[in-house]
Amino acid sequence: MSNHSCTKISSIEKKVRRLLGRAAQGYRLIDAEDRILVALSGGVDSTALLWLLNDRLRRIPISYNLFAVHVDLGFEGGDYSPVRAWVDSLGIPHQVIHRRFGPKAHSSENRENPCFLCARLRRTELFKEASRLGCNKIAFGHNLDDLIETFVMNIFYGSQIATMLPRQPLFGGEIEVIRPLALLDAKTLRRFHQERGLPATVNPCPSKNSGKRQEIREILQRLYRKNSKIRGNIMHAMHNVNLEYLPPSLDNPKKS
Repeated sequence: MSNHSCTKISSIEKKVRRLLGRAAQGYRLIDAEDRILVALSGGVDSTALLWLLNDRLRRIPISYNLFAVHVDLGFEGGDYSPVRAWVDSLGIPHQVIHRRFGPKAHSSENRENPCFLCARLRRTELFKEASRLGCNKIAFGHNLDDLIETFVMNIFYGSQIATMLPRQPLFGGEIEVIRPLALLDAKTLRRFHQERGLPATVNPCPSKNSGKRQEIREILQRLYRKNSKIRGNIMHAMHNVNLEYLPPSLDNPKKS
């Protein structure tokens, strides 16, 4: 792991810090004395998120508490130990929960949508752990590309205009899901992660490169290569919904 100089900050790190700060302030994601559970998959986005939230404590006038939680989904082939050692070196409380959600979701009893079941079970486990730890917020590493992909997927396959929210109260406001990376694209985060020398574990899920989300991702990437403004335009469109130029809902035809 490289030792990045604290006296010289690269343009990538400046950009990442700026956009995370803009999201945190603009969406009001973090308040003083929050207890934040960071859902740490061990991938690039979640490890970058944990580092950024921990680093930000040195530069802002409020304090909050971080707790890292990794749910081991039970797949063979993933090595989480480098991430675990890194989190321990930061002095952040860290919990690893071992479950068999992955193999169950990919078993013969659930052929249709393994990703949905796996994600739902993992999130339920995170909610339980947040309650046990007294956390009022759960931070996920979803980035701008994740939000855009979800937006397009919902249009194509869900018949609705919707995406993941940067801040989402749940259970009557008892807990909130926050996504501080909502303004950062995946490529920028990968460059930052590599530059900082942060650890990451390889995703062992057999469905990671398949399914509807991967199809949408490939379509969008082709569009981005043709026109670099498309990603930003979609993001702005999600903030600029003009209801006057959307058709009203059609009532069910009345029986004569």
